Amino acid sequence: MIASIGVIVEINIRVPTIKKILQTFRILFAVTKRSLIVDFRYKFQLFIEATWTAINVAVFVLLGAAWQASATESDGLPYTMVTFFIIATGFFTVFSGVMETTVTAISEENQLGTMGFLVTNSVSPIAIIVGRYISATVRWLIIMVVIVIPPLIIRGVTPSTMKLLWSSILVFVIAWIFMLGFTLILTSIALIFKKTTTLNRVGIYIVRFAGGAFVPLTSFDDSMTLFAKPLSNYLIWFPPAFALETLRWLFTVNTSKGLTCSTCGPSKDGFAYENFNTIFGTGITDLTLSDPMIRQMFLIVFIFLGLSLLLVEKLTTIARKWGTLEFY
Repeated sequence: MIASIGVIVEINIRVPTIKKILQTFRILFAVTKRSLIVDFRYKFQLFIEATWTAINVAVFVLLGAAWQASATESDGLPYTMVTFFIIATGFFTVFSGVMETTVTAISEENQLGTMGFLVTNSVSPIAIIVGRYISATVRWLIIMVVIVIPPLIIRGVTPSTMKLLWSSILVFVIAWIFMLGFTLILTSIALIFKKTTTLNRVGIYIVRFAGGAFVPLTSFDDSMTLFAKPLSNYLIWFPPAFALETLRWLFTVNTSKGLTCSTCGPSKDGFAYENFNTIFGTGITDLTLSDPMIRQMFLIVFIFLGLSLLLVEKLTTIARKWGTLEFY
C-alpha cells in the first residue's frame, strides 16, 4: 500500500515536471518563430547586413593579400594572412552579428510595447533572449554561407576530411554556447537599466579582442610570460579564442594528423608549422567528443551558461521588485 502511494506520488511529481519542460520548449519555439518572421520581413535590413559582410570580407582579403606578399615565415602558425583574415571575418560575422541583433531584444520589446504582454503570457525574459539568439543565428548563418563560404571554398580553405568537419562543428558549438551565455548577461541588464547600448558595444568589443588576439600575443610570447608560460597558453582556454584558433587549424591542415603531428609538414598554404599543443601548451588528441580538452571546454561553457541563466533570473526578480519589468 505504502509502495503504491510512493509510486503515485513519484508519477505526480514527474508529470508536472515533464509538462513544464515541454511547455518551456513550446514557448521557446514560438518566440524563435516569431523572431524569424520579424527578421525576414525586413528584407532591406538583410540586404544591408549582407552587403556590409561582403565589403568586410573584401577589405580583409585585400589586407591579408598585401600582408602575405611581404611575409616569408608563418611564425609556426599553419595559415597565411589571407586564410587568417577570411576565417576570422567569417567567425565574427556570425557571432558579432548575432550578439548585436540579440542584445537589443528587451529594449525593442519595450519600444514595441509588447514586453508586458509577453511576460503576462508566461514568456520569460530568458525565452525572449534565447529565442532571439537562435533566430539571429539562423539569419547570420545564411549570410555567412552566401557571402563568406564561397571565398573559403575558392581559396581551398575547407576541412579536408569528414573528421575535421565534425571537429569544426564541435568547436563552433562551443563558441555558440559561450556567446549565448555572454549575450544573456548583456541583454538582461536592460531589465534594470534602459540605456545599455554603449555597454553592449563595449562587451562585444572585449569578446572580439580577447577571441582574436592571438597574432599579437604569439608575436610577443617570448617576452610576455605569466608564471613562466606565454600569455597565449592562458588565453587559449577562453572559449571563443579556442574555437577561432582551432577553426583556423582545422581549415588549413591537410589531414587530421596535422593536429597532433610530432614533425609537422606544410599546410594547405605551403607554410611549415609547429604542433598545436606545443604552441599553446594544450593536450588535444583528435578534437572529437573523446578529446579531454573538448570535454573540458564543454564543461566550461555549460557552467558559464548556467551562471548566466541564474543571473538573468536574479535580474528578472529584481526588475519585478523594483517595478521596472512592468514598465516594459
